[in-house]
Amino acid sequence: MTPQDLAAPLDISSAPRSGGIGSGMIGLPAGAVDCHHHIFDPRFQKPEDPVPPTATVAEYQLFKRRIGISRSIVVAPSNYGMDNACLLDAIEQLGQADARGVAFVHPDVSDDELRRLNAGGVRGMRIYLAKNRVPSQDEVRRMAGRAADLGWILQFVGNREREVLLDWEDLLRSLPCTIVIDHMGWAPQPAGVASATAGLLFRLLAAARTYIKLSGLYLSSASGFPNYRDVDALAAALVAAAPEQLLWGTDWPHVGAGADKPDGALLVEKLETWGIGPAARQSILVDAPGRLFWAS
Repeated sequence: MTPQDLAAPLDISSAPRSGGIGSGMIGLPAGAVDCHHHIFDPRFQKPEDPVPPTATVAEYQLFKRRIGISRSIVVAPSNYGMDNACLLDAIEQLGQADARGVAFVHPDVSDDELRRLNAGGVRGMRIYLAKNRVPSQDEVRRMAGRAADLGWILQFVGNREREVLLDWEDLLRSLPCTIVIDHMGWAPQPAGVASATAGLLFRLLAAARTYIKLSGLYLSSASGFPNYRDVDALAAALVAAAPEQLLWGTDWPHVGAGADKPDGALLVEKLETWGIGPAARQSILVDAPGRLFWAS
């Protein structure tokens, strides 16, 4: 955007990388946090990196304003490898009062680099369990110890091909830091609540250090666009079980959704569909993210 563009009124109805134009039938509480979105900025693209869509901070700000988000957690995608320059730049643009980050790092990342990331607003490390460089269990244990020392989280992401989280259950239950499970664990549909992964999620919620992220509906949905209705039963069951241990995220710019981008208003309205009333909304959208990402 040019300085002239920034000075002009913003047309938030046309926020890019999102379907629909409205803000939704329910309002979000003051301080509401989108706990999962990405930024893809061509300035940080290297020739050897996978080519992502363009999804800049300025574009996210339009989406953020459209659906009433106050703050956000920028999550490093795998497209930049373990170079977190784009992530740090995004946090700087958004400001640490309004944004924190989760980085993708090598298991043997240096202490100096962790201190640099922490100073830049990073408060967690993302661990892929089914792509890129999957760490060993010993490496994850060491990462968890370092995360605990920093007051960070470890964030785990599975995949749609198989229920990979099950292979890691014993380790996940024993880690000394807070853990976050992305995208409802990629619990497969149509099994949903009856899936082995869903059973694991409920067992993990019995440990106070585990949080589940209500996000990425299209990643596991079999019914698909536009409503992803088959995901509703699992989300509602998680809400009923432990609302104080849930987070919510849009997964903007919805790379995993393909060409059919979900309506941003629908993502907000799902909160009501899943039985998240005002008190639980405050817990999931404001209080829990504050504990995890803004405590220091």
